[in-house]
Amino acid sequence: MDKENYDCIPSYLKFSPAYNYINSNKIKIPTKLNKHDSSCYIKVSDDGLKIVYNGPGLSYIHVGAIRANHHVPPEVGLFYYEMDVIDKGTEGYIGLGFCEPDIQLNRMPGWDFKSYGYHGDDGYKFASQSRGSLGEGYGPLFTSGDTIGVGINFFNDTIFFTKNGIHLGTAFTNVKSSVLYPMIGMRSLKECIVVNFGQKQFVFDIDKYAQKIHNEILDDVDDDND
Repeated sequence: MDKENYDCIPSYLKFSPAYNYINSNKIKIPTKLNKHDSSCYIKVSDDGLKIVYNGPGLSYIHVGAIRANHHVPPEVGLFYYEMDVIDKGTEGYIGLGFCEPDIQLNRMPGWDFKSYGYHGDDGYKFASQSRGSLGEGYGPLFTSGDTIGVGINFFNDTIFFTKNGIHLGTAFTNVKSSVLYPMIGMRSLKECIVVNFGQKQFVFDIDKYAQKIHNEILDDVDDDND
């Protein structure tokens, strides 16, 4: 684990079945964005937590995207991260989600096979869509000052999003890929976000959510043993 970015493991992961492996660094989790796995249109801060779009922002072909430094190991059961929208830029074409390692980084999250995203300019969700697809209505638009989160639940193979601490409901089901990276995409001038993988307290109460998931699993085990 990248000690420069973590003083401790995010508290919600204490419910993870892989907690001891995370704690001993036998399983690595995402801790920052990877400047070496990024579009040329993305400028990354030294700590890997802040990004700014610096491309021409003229069309769909000028998307800038970036992945995190590690994929999310399914063994953790549940993984969550947030981004603070510092500046929506000229159009607010910002999206976040997850994708596989071979997804092109000139595509927004959800615009390619095995890619999942929620976009701020229209509130739509996208999963394995072709470029320019209309996607599906999902949640509210987001803009400067908003905090948007995304979680993946490997217990039931779903992805959900949050806005300013509010759970927006299940976005995707039957998410089977075992190698998914946190991904953020941008495509208009001056867009800027800061990502949080647990370096500070999350806006959404992910601890409460993780406890709920943990209790549901225990209940299912008890029912099976009756």
